[in-house]
Amino acid sequence: MIQTKREEWEQACSDYPELSPFTLLKLSMVRYGAVLSPNALSRLQDPFYSFGKAEPFGISFEGRTPELSMPGPILLRDGSFVYINYGERFEDPYDIEYHQERGVFLLKENGETLEEVDFVPRPAFFGKKTSRGTPMEALADVRAQKLILTAYQRCRFWEGGDQCHFCAFFTGGHSTGAVNCQDIYETVREAVREPGRFSEIYLSGGSDFGGDPPFETEVERYIQVLQAIGRNFSGRFPSQLMAPAYPKKQLKRIYDQTGVTSYCPNIEVWDENIFRHLCPGKEKWIGHKEWVRRTLDAVEIFGRGQVCTQVIGGVELAKPYGFSSLEEALESNFQACDFFARHGVSYLSVIWHPHKASRLGFQPVPPLEYYIRLAKGLHEIRRSYGLVSTNDDYKRCGNHPDSDLERLDCHAATA
Repeated sequence: MIQTKREEWEQACSDYPELSPFTLLKLSMVRYGAVLSPNALSRLQDPFYSFGKAEPFGISFEGRTPELSMPGPILLRDGSFVYINYGERFEDPYDIEYHQERGVFLLKENGETLEEVDFVPRPAFFGKKTSRGTPMEALADVRAQKLILTAYQRCRFWEGGDQCHFCAFFTGGHSTGAVNCQDIYETVREAVREPGRFSEIYLSGGSDFGGDPPFETEVERYIQVLQAIGRNFSGRFPSQLMAPAYPKKQLKRIYDQTGVTSYCPNIEVWDENIFRHLCPGKEKWIGHKEWVRRTLDAVEIFGRGQVCTQVIGGVELAKPYGFSSLEEALESNFQACDFFARHGVSYLSVIWHPHKASRLGFQPVPPLEYYIRLAKGLHEIRRSYGLVSTNDDYKRCGNHPDSDLERLDCHAATA
């Protein structure tokens, strides 16, 4: 019997009473996606909501209209942030409409209202330009309380066809390469002026293997950008660097010469064989075993709980290289999480969003049940080792379903 998304959500609430209904709804929304109705999109052009037209990660979304601005994350009534690729082609998405008389946004399925939702207000620095004339929203994105910055708006793995097969970054034809450090400094300075908006800075970018040893060009670039950011602060500042797995010597230079406080060498896929097929650039320039070794080494520099690695939840089941069963995929992820947690590394997941510009293209994603079990299992393993993903919880990030569950631990501890 085919269930509606509402029926599936209600069944999940019944099967997992220990989880918040909002957490389960968020998982469902991210898994199925959502489409903005014309009246909702019209309302979202208001400067209070409009995030602008810039796409700092250069992803092409064919469903977007160039003349219209897109909003930021969806906000649920419990404070959960929901990230949807607006303009993506989803198989069976939710609808979001604007109710003119009530002045609210409604999450709907087949015309039936499931929830009242809202959108994150536009950051105060959006719409402003640096002294060089660069639009600040072209340099930064916003995720919950994280200020997201890119140091290099290009990925050199694409040059030889070695890009990760699930990746669609910088496919929109707008990549510009290295950013200007003065632009970054001014953007951060302006962003942090907004009271209570940001609690952490997150820096990433496309991979650049140039230099001797490999990635030396990228390492030096990150040092310069982090130093530019650091001019806004005294000493170390709450921050996270998402970058390839660097050798200890390079990583130590980054830590010693900047104010960065945490590090995320995202492995993306745990299984070594699947990693080799889906991440050919990472395999070619670093390799699976070396990636894992360097990730563990990073704990010596940043400390326990200040290093994480992320997987694209669901891509381990993608055809033709993925696991043939959900149980195999879950077991592989749980083994990986336990392994990393023993060494003080948080193993997190995000939900896979197939994109036609990627090598894998559009493929069916795993069922909602898979993502619930994955989030619950990863959270329970990390909790058993006393690891808390402060940098990636629901308040600072909100992009990891498993770390969202940590707010329930806080509630249980105070109950």
